[in-house]
Amino acid sequence: MAGVIRNVADARRRARRTLPRVVYDYVDGGADDEITMAENERAFRDIAFRPRVAVDTGEPDLTTTVLGTRVSMPVLLAPCGLVRLMHPDSALGVGRAAAAKDTIWVLSSVAGVTLEAAAPAGGRRWFQLYASGGRREAEETIERAKAAGYEALVVTVDTPALGNRERDARHGVGTPMRLDAHTAIRLGPQVLARPRWSLRMIRSGVSMLKRPSRPTDVAARAGTDLETASSFYTHASPFTWADIAWVRERWAKPLLVKGVLTGADAVQAADAGADAVVVSNHGGRQLDGAAATIRALPEVVDTVSGRIEVLMDGGVRRGGDVLKALAMGARAVLIGRPYLYGLSADGQRGVERILDILRSEMARSLRLLGCASVSELDRSYVEIPERTGGLANRS
Repeated sequence: MAGVIRNVADARRRARRTLPRVVYDYVDGGADDEITMAENERAFRDIAFRPRVAVDTGEPDLTTTVLGTRVSMPVLLAPCGLVRLMHPDSALGVGRAAAAKDTIWVLSSVAGVTLEAAAPAGGRRWFQLYASGGRREAEETIERAKAAGYEALVVTVDTPALGNRERDARHGVGTPMRLDAHTAIRLGPQVLARPRWSLRMIRSGVSMLKRPSRPTDVAARAGTDLETASSFYTHASPFTWADIAWVRERWAKPLLVKGVLTGADAVQAADAGADAVVVSNHGGRQLDGAAATIRALPEVVDTVSGRIEVLMDGGVRRGGDVLKALAMGARAVLIGRPYLYGLSADGQRGVERILDILRSEMARSLRLLGCASVSELDRSYVEIPERTGGLANRS
């Protein structure tokens, strides 16, 4: 049926037809030549499955736990900036979708809504911490996250400087991305070419041309117009390991460090008090030429050796990709662009659709692998090329 979203690629095509090019390129683009972004996806294709045959798996069990929290499947929703630009459902729609599908979502510091405003979405919610304003800003944000009931803190450590995102620069919005009344005039043809997007934004009370008449708190205004939604963005956030230890002293709940690509840094995170690391290269949006995350994963898993949990993001586009990551030692994966495509296409329902697709693909692939549960996956189920790293076919 035409228009039906059957996989992540379908959702991407729908998002491209729905969003103004400047917004689509923000979601879809990476840094510099976008080599790392492309490698995140391509590297999964180098890994082959090693199925067991003539095995009756029954209905495969997709449930798992992440830092002690049970989830219906090992797919979490990663923190993503400026979701308000994708659809009026915004971060609340993302959170409601995660709650409906019984998984965890992570609110970005730069989603375009405050952490207090997003909290009513419910579900198991984590918060991503940036601290471009230093420790004073970080401490205030940590206290707000506590008060709003967030269950874990995700500290992103791979933004000592912002990546060179040339797609944004070609639209004249630069990094950090900012849409305001001036850029709106220049980008007017793009907006007019996407009347459905424009209409739903207007109906939700969002204006691309509204400029506040007097200075007010950006956080309080975020989401009321596209200028504030897009300017509520971070500059460089240069965390050090001493900062992670400082955050640990102030946050008693689970603490994750996101942006690790080496075993040595994973050990540093554990030593600083982290409960988990997220193997991540920021979706290829920071250092172009960095390793694909699925290639970095085995080294991190082997080095920490069960001391802390290891998650990963980057390049996951199929349920089979999730299973490969789990077989190589990840506790779960986080997805970003896939659910943003779904959100752009159909709001909260689009995010739920992406989660349903990945669930179906995982269940089918587990049965074809002859594996009854995600908890049974290990490296004996995959054939890992030498350049991927780690020890191939070790159970």
